[in-house]
Amino acid sequence: MVKVPVFRKGIAGDVNNYRPITLTCVPCKIMERVILNQIFDFLMQNNALYHAQHGFIRGRSTCTNLIETFSDWTLTLQYKGSITVAYIDFSKTFDGVSHNKLYIKLESYGIGGSLLMWIKNLIVGGTKPK
Repeated sequence: MVKVPVFRKGIAGDVNNYRPITLTCVPCKIMERVILNQIFDFLMQNNALYHAQHGFIRGRSTCTNLIETFSDWTLTLQYKGSITVAYIDFSKTFDGVSHNKLYIKLESYGIGGSLLMWIKNLIVGGTKPK
């Protein structure tokens, strides 16, 4: 794997305005896609995903989320209800995901054994400085 710095925002000369992106080989990308699809199917079959989840779900997107939200708000206002909205910026959420918490969560969903070990090795191997 090769790490390449990708510019985020701000001053281009500031090193802190770049984030590392790992470039992986084609066979690794194919293997990741196969495993991702298997895990996704497993989670869907076992109802492990929240019903209102829109991100990373086939047939759902930010657009379907907005349409569903707009519909909920419209119905609430139609029946004289009140609405409270809180906007949260999750743009840097995945920069600080605790790997240990991720492993515990995966195990709680029934993902363990060799697959969990492969995921751990992929994450640790992908984040080690060279």
